[in-house]
Amino acid sequence: MSLVTFKVNKPFSIIILVIIFNLFETVSCISVTNERYRLNYHIMSPAGWINDPNGFSYYNGEYHVFYQYNPDDATHANMHWGHVKSEDLVHWKHLPIALYQDQPYDVDGVYSGSGIVVNESLVLMYTGNVNQIDGRDFSTQSQALAISSDGESFIKYINNPVIPFPPQNGGNDFRDPKIWKYNDTLYVVLGNQNNLTMQGRAVIYSSYDLFDWTYVGVLAESTGSFGYMWECPDFFELNGFHILLLSPQGIEANGDDYQNIYQTGYFVGSYNYRTNNFSHSNTFIELDHGHDFYAAQTMETPDGRRIMIAWMDMWERDYPEQEDGWVGALTIPRELTLSSSGRILQNPVQELIALRTSTLLNTTLNVEGISKLFDVHSAEILIKATFNDAITQVGIRIELGNNSCVLAYLDTSNNKFVLDRGDNDPRRTLINVTNANNPEALEMRVFLDKSSIEIFLGDGEITFSSRIYPSSTPAVYALSNGTVTQMEVVAYELENIWSGSWCIRQSSFVQAFYFAAYLMAKLYIQ
Repeated sequence: MSLVTFKVNKPFSIIILVIIFNLFETVSCISVTNERYRLNYHIMSPAGWINDPNGFSYYNGEYHVFYQYNPDDATHANMHWGHVKSEDLVHWKHLPIALYQDQPYDVDGVYSGSGIVVNESLVLMYTGNVNQIDGRDFSTQSQALAISSDGESFIKYINNPVIPFPPQNGGNDFRDPKIWKYNDTLYVVLGNQNNLTMQGRAVIYSSYDLFDWTYVGVLAESTGSFGYMWECPDFFELNGFHILLLSPQGIEANGDDYQNIYQTGYFVGSYNYRTNNFSHSNTFIELDHGHDFYAAQTMETPDGRRIMIAWMDMWERDYPEQEDGWVGALTIPRELTLSSSGRILQNPVQELIALRTSTLLNTTLNVEGISKLFDVHSAEILIKATFNDAITQVGIRIELGNNSCVLAYLDTSNNKFVLDRGDNDPRRTLINVTNANNPEALEMRVFLDKSSIEIFLGDGEITFSSRIYPSSTPAVYALSNGTVTQMEVVAYELENIWSGSWCIRQSSFVQAFYFAAYLMAKLYIQ
């Protein structure tokens, strides 16, 4: 057999090879081996590991959520950007992987970042991670851009990284850019550590053209009690105030506060863009009191709502689903508003009503001890209870099988709300919240989804997000240690939005063409 050879120039030959490689690429990916803990209406990866939500944005009539993703293993390594989109914030569709770790500046991980629409293109700004540097012209963590004209195929900017080094006195922990536009200027806030004080801080850069960035200064920093590293910052305006949202590492527990392994919370203040002065009360307020909530990110909808989503898991713990080939999920989307007292209120977005498929229960009852309500995997439960001062515990009990249960109740004797995952849970944590509203009334909205629970109290000022791991269909009970004068319960079974096969990293001719065009442009520029 003879081989036919022909002569082409170098760029063209590389394009042909890249297209052929992408068209016929077959990559083995990890798969889910057991569906027992798979969620019905939360964002999850098809398999493998998921953590921070990234690039939460609205583009061409659709919401986009990207996420930190390891398609090869259910561990935190090999970070890509997974991708889902939705027309309604409820029904999500998996798309091919958006960003791979395929450049010198991101070879060890495409870390967290954000998205923004600029000149009719969807732009992603992310942190490129390199474990070791050998004389390269960028730091171990630098900031890069990827651009798309269709919201699905992304080309990395030729002259990445656009922010190659941390600012003065900034350590190499320099990541998680959140980009936004104010008037005619683009801004980005990043998490960083001051390498002199070894304390966490948030720093700001600005740009007029997306590609050339100028260091503005420190937005805020820890004074010694707010952690050694600030991750996943977000900065936005809410009801006339400016909110700095972030996930610090290293905050010590203080009474009922900061009981989680790592926290996510916010500062409320007023920001002057001209002077870069963020005036705030220096009070860090926890955003969620559950066991599994981190790395929250927000976006503004076309109708002006501020919507937030977060990673519904936590670092440095056991993950029972890991043996099934996957780890992690994202919370339901929540609308944020600011109360008159300066606290963020979180409520499930109104679109989630579309998940309701049938009414499980609609009743008013008196409860003494426990009273079974129903068995269900995925449900929305609304409870309103009023009682006299002889009652010290009122709420719900969820039996998980194998003598394990979850208790979520108002402890009126201590004026606290308690979420207890039970003695059989090796990650058991008792989380209390002081100053619960109205000690003789309880209003709660619960979203239960196979292996997760999210609780919203009152008007949304207090929330809990936690993973749970039942061995059988959960049984939900009303709970009281006395006679509740009245408990109204309305519950809906919720839809399973995930059906059919999921694309993990299906290559396409279009993706191959985009990447080949990128290579050709880079070769000609060089």
